[in-house]
Amino acid sequence: MAKSKKLYMNTYKLSWKDKVLTWLGLGLMAVIGSSLRINEEGRSDLGPRAKQGYPILWALWHETIFTSVWYHRFKQVHVMISASRDGEIISEISHKLGYSPIRGSSSKGGLEAARELVSHVLKGNRAAITPDGPKGPRRKVQQGVVLIARLAHCPVVPFAFEVERGWRLKSWDRFIIPKPFSRAVFVYGNPITIPRKGETDAWYIEKVQIELDRITRIAENYFTSTNANL
Repeated sequence: MAKSKKLYMNTYKLSWKDKVLTWLGLGLMAVIGSSLRINEEGRSDLGPRAKQGYPILWALWHETIFTSVWYHRFKQVHVMISASRDGEIISEISHKLGYSPIRGSSSKGGLEAARELVSHVLKGNRAAITPDGPKGPRRKVQQGVVLIARLAHCPVVPFAFEVERGWRLKSWDRFIIPKPFSRAVFVYGNPITIPRKGETDAWYIEKVQIELDRITRIAENYFTSTNANL
């Protein structure tokens, strides 16, 4: 597997402990991710593992990053990651898995990061964003995803994730870590076109929110509804 060239700037200098955490996180992700039995539902033809002839902006909840980053690795996706110490560790992990991290958040460097992400999408690259990150509120779509899609002339494709057996951390997003050898599912939603001129940002934010909520419910009910057939 070809190693991706590092294109982003570090915002924090990692200590040796942070570097150990990076490799431990990457190892844990690989061990757990490789053991999962993952199904795809919905518009899987619009997921990062499928080939599209046009750029897409994917939207996923912050809590699903662990498995999403592993499952969609080495697909040349540009991702916005917060300019924090934790973000630095996540950036290092994602870079090693073939992503192109862009550093910024609502509290630090967000506008510059959004502009950079837009420029990559306008060049034909694919991108992903957590519309409720990096600090929440949990599962609440923020304006950034609509702003980027407007300027980049690309559709927003939400996707959700659920695992049959996993751990939920006591973090603001209730971060999901699957238990090894569990069944899991990704549900890809319908594309949402956001033109430069049209309805207000609030109108499109609600559209993205509704679609993310819809596929999240499908993912959360997936194993309950399929257990009867197993």
